[in-house]
Amino acid sequence: MKKKIVFLVILIIVALIAVIFSWRLITLNKIKKLNEESIKISNLYFIEENSNSITEFWKKDNIIKENIKLVLGDNNITFWENFDNNESYTIFNNTKTYSTGADGIIFEPQANNINILDSNNAILLALNPMFKISSKEYDNKSCYYIKLGQDEAYIDKEYGMVLYNKSEENEITVKYTVNTVTDEDVEKPDLTNYKSNYE
Repeated sequence: MKKKIVFLVILIIVALIAVIFSWRLITLNKIKKLNEESIKISNLYFIEENSNSITEFWKKDNIIKENIKLVLGDNNITFWENFDNNESYTIFNNTKTYSTGADGIIFEPQANNINILDSNNAILLALNPMFKISSKEYDNKSCYYIKLGQDEAYIDKEYGMVLYNKSEENEITVKYTVNTVTDEDVEKPDLTNYKSNYE
């Protein structure tokens, strides 16, 4: 009789672990998919801040503008690109110069990658008892909250945007709005008083 009870207890524990593992893995895959889907948002503004820089990003249809200001120093760079005609610029605002091409531009709104998911295998994370996953509010938005060691992140449940991302190296916060970007926000920059770096 004792053996049957022990076996039954072990069976229940194994089943419980399997259920928890499955739920965690499904949720992690859902977070990744939602985050990847965020690149399809066609009208988006976000501002991202970390200890080194402040980045503003505007996207309307096929036009993207991004402005990066370094916290220290006076570096202020604007990237602008129109994907309809492949016209693009990198504009160095502090020196009043520009180059054609916008190689530094962020093409994906979730460019502040989810450190935990990028550096760990989802299956191993789901099995790791030290890994935490839950639902929490951040900046008045319902979010997935994930944490492993010092790394943690809040991912907005509606659009998959990473609102807060902390690692040993950096701490990033993001605020965003959808369907608020106008044509004026992404209009081609006025380069009248700027000099081409190719001249």
